[in-house]
Amino acid sequence: MCIAPGSTPSTNHVVGAEPEGFIFCMPTAILIDGGFFLRRFRLCYPQKDQRDPQAVAKTAFELALSHLEEKSGIRHDLYRIFFYDCPPLQKRAHFPVTRFSIDFSKTPQSVFGLALHDELRKLRKVALRLGHLMDYGEWKLKEGKLKQLLGQIGRAHV
Repeated sequence: MCIAPGSTPSTNHVVGAEPEGFIFCMPTAILIDGGFFLRRFRLCYPQKDQRDPQAVAKTAFELALSHLEEKSGIRHDLYRIFFYDCPPLQKRAHFPVTRFSIDFSKTPQSVFGLALHDELRKLRKVALRLGHLMDYGEWKLKEGKLKQLLGQIGRAHV
């Protein structure tokens, strides 16, 4: 067993229980950027259902565990998997020209995000760290698009 200077061995490690040829090292923390992981998940795992929060959470967990074993035979103990993400936007907004209302909390992305966070909370050794979205921005249209939209609205009323 390899132990970092100044640290103590894990209390749940049984000496002699290692598979032959493996060296166990200090506990390892794995950090996952949730937004990046979800974008790459769609490309890297096209055979898995990207709309199933349980499948996505399980894949993230299994992928993290697979990184604990090096090709040289060294196997790291898992300390924790930190999954960093933001909760989905839960507010209502209006489109600037049509004034059509949209409730972001009812979008498929929001429902999926909340379900994924619930699934991650159920997994052992996974810590979900939630940030917050800055929602003080407002709609900004390019000048050309604004003139185009206003021209279409003006013609529609004639």
